This record gives sequence, structure tokens and C-alpha cells, in this order.
Amino acid sequence: MKYGELEFGLSLCFVLSLLHFSASLWAQPYDDDPLIGQWREVYGGGNYYYILTQKKTFQQARDECRGYGGDLAVRVRHFPLRSTLQQTFNFDNAWVGLMKEGNSWRWLDKTASTTDNIHWIQNPQQPSNSGGNENCGEIIDDYNLETNDAPCSVIRYGLCEHNRYGYVAGNGYRYILTSKGTWTNTRTECINYGGDLAAVGMQDFSLRAPIQQALGFEGAWIGLRDLIGGGKDWVWADPMITSSTSENTHWIQNPEQPSNSGGNEECGEILLEYDLGTNDRACSAETNGLCEIPIIT
Repeated sequence: MKYGELEFGLSLCFVLSLLHFSASLWAQPYDDDPLIGQWREVYGGGNYYYILTQKKTFQQARDECRGYGGDLAVRVRHFPLRSTLQQTFNFDNAWVGLMKEGNSWRWLDKTASTTDNIHWIQNPQQPSNSGGNENCGEIIDDYNLETNDAPCSVIRYGLCEHNRYGYVAGNGYRYILTSKGTWTNTRTECINYGGDLAAVGMQDFSLRAPIQQALGFEGAWIGLRDLIGGGKDWVWADPMITSSTSENTHWIQNPEQPSNSGGNEECGEILLEYDLGTNDRACSAETNGLCEIPIIT
């Protein structure tokens, strides 16, 4: 007799572990707790912004924004938003989510850059690439909040952006990112929001790309755990206590996963670098968590 694909012949201890793992607060409504820091909602729709309190390099600023579950701002493509944000936070200049790759500029959410959505400073005309290393984008109040290229190593305030309401995938759930933490800590944050680490949507591989594009992460914990260890007892955190299969887990194939490197890789994540395939990783590592929150009607 089977429950899903798990034999009832498993030990009582293992069954209780499964029940504890997947007994999430799936029926609770979304709890709109405030974000860490002085975030402000601008233009509604769940888009929140925050100016970092210390100047940092582009990568340091981005890391801090991502640590909150967001990223450097990309919706500043909409030029009137810049004025609203400057009036809200009163900054002189700030990094935004724009950087150069090769000979082309791109927004961090993969939106193609154009002269109409970057709004380069016209006098003096930018991008100038002075010194040959101006590969990151900032906006400057003294130049009417137009965009300037600057060396990524100089220090500026960072303008963070977070979509508080996340991405609605059409499968009965919305998806948001947690702040960075261990697998257990991010799962706790997801449960506090009324959901759990993403499990139902992650079994459908076609949903991973639109969720990633909407939230802009490079890697994220998901609701997948090897409960017993040894890489053989992976289980999804969904209401059906679904055991993992090659068809629903979508392990990275090259290099082949799960590898259980070091003998302690017992938690699951997805990685943009590997086409959003699933990787096993030590649960004590820190990254953002991908929350899956049921939409209550």
C-alpha cells in the first residue's frame, strides 16, 4: 500500500518526520509583515523601495539589496518614478540595476536596454566609458536623475527594489523571496508569511523561468529536503507529501546532481547558472528562499 510514492512500511519515526516537514500553514492568509529596513511602497502594486544607509561598491550594494530578498532597482526605466524616489529618500546619486556585459548594457531583470529606457545624461553625453572601466549604472540628482556610467568599484548609495506581492503564477500560489539565510531560517520566514518554501510549483519545470524572471534571483532554496541523508530520501514540502522523482525534481545533469558533496548536502536549491535545475547543498549555507504562498479567495 502506498501514500503517493512512499511505502507505508517506512518506520514510524520517518513517517512522523515527513508529516512534520510538510505540515505547513498552507491555509493561512498572506501576512503582509513590513520588510526589514525603511522600505516605502511607491505607485502601489507591491513595489517597495529602500535606499541603503551606507555607500558601497555596485556589487556590495547589490548583495545587500539581495540580502533583503530584492535587488537593485530596475523599474527606474520608468523615468517619472526616479523623481518620486528621490523626493522620498533624498539621495544625491545611487546605484541602480543596470550594468554592462561585453559591449551591451542590460538591466538586471534581463530587460533589453534602449536609449528610451536608460535615459543617459545628455550633457556631457553618456555613457562615456572614461578610463575604459565604467561598467555600472547610477542615477544622479545634479543631472536631473539621468543615468551615468561609472566604475563598479566606486562607492555610491544603492537603490533597492522589492516586489512585496511577488509573482502570481496562475497555479493558486504567489511567489516571493525571503532575506538570505539557511534553509531552515528561510523556511521559517516563508511559514510566517502563510506558506512554505516552494514545492508545488517547482515540480512543474515550466514555472521556474517566469518566477525567476519576475523576482530576479540567481539561486534560491526550495521546499526539497533529504530527510534521512545519503541522498536517497528526498521529499517535497507540499500537502500531498510528494516524494521526489527524476521527473519532478529536475536535478542538474551536468555536473550530475544530487552529488552529496561532503556528505551533508541535504537541502534543495535552484540555480540560474544551471538553467534553473535543482542542486543539493548543505542546509547551513545561506541564500534567499523562494516562498510559495497560497492565494486565499
